[in-house]
Amino acid sequence: MTKDHWDKDRAEAYDRRVREAIPGYEALHVLSCQIVAETTSGKGRALVVGAGTGVECVALAESCPNLAVVGVDPSKDMLHHAEAKVAEHGLTKRVRLYPSKVGDLPKFEPFDAATLLLVMHFLADDGAKQALLDEISSHLKPGAPLVLADLFGSWEDPWQQQLRGWWRHLQLAADIPEGEVEKGFRHIDRDIHPVTEARLAELLTATGFSPPAPYFRALCFGGWVARKL
Repeated sequence: MTKDHWDKDRAEAYDRRVREAIPGYEALHVLSCQIVAETTSGKGRALVVGAGTGVECVALAESCPNLAVVGVDPSKDMLHHAEAKVAEHGLTKRVRLYPSKVGDLPKFEPFDAATLLLVMHFLADDGAKQALLDEISSHLKPGAPLVLADLFGSWEDPWQQQLRGWWRHLQLAADIPEGEVEKGFRHIDRDIHPVTEARLAELLTATGFSPPAPYFRALCFGGWVARKL
């Protein structure tokens, strides 16, 4: 996401709307935290790519009291909210936030784990997805898990179209105005770049990771774990 992708008003509304719009959002984050806790024994350092408003950073730090968390996001508006959230939870000593891209971080100490939740689908599959995965890979210890989740699949697939229809009805059932739901789908068609699981496996293999193992499914959204080789 570009630095100007999120203006201040959108950043303030994000926490509320993302829970309404994305099926299984809370479960995704609970499971992701548990995977990091299990694979790291709750110790070391974890990298959160696309830290956003800080929900994930706070959840990870609270799940693992001995884990240091570094969150990166190019949006200063989003990180402004993240900093306030981290301070509110008393986690400023263990959570560090940087308004930057992964590639701008120094490589003096590799991470024990990384998360990439609902971020990569914003990048086109024109080299940008692979470049991000390569940057993350370069910051991880061998064997470290990458926990990632995205909107995935091909809209040309009839089953994917069915899932999209159910997702639309789920949002309407959450009392999201129909106009906002349709606006969201226009945004998806214009700005979101899902790939199939097969393509995701190719990208991970090309950037030094093991094949992805699924741990989460909710309509058009999926979550996987891969290991740095």
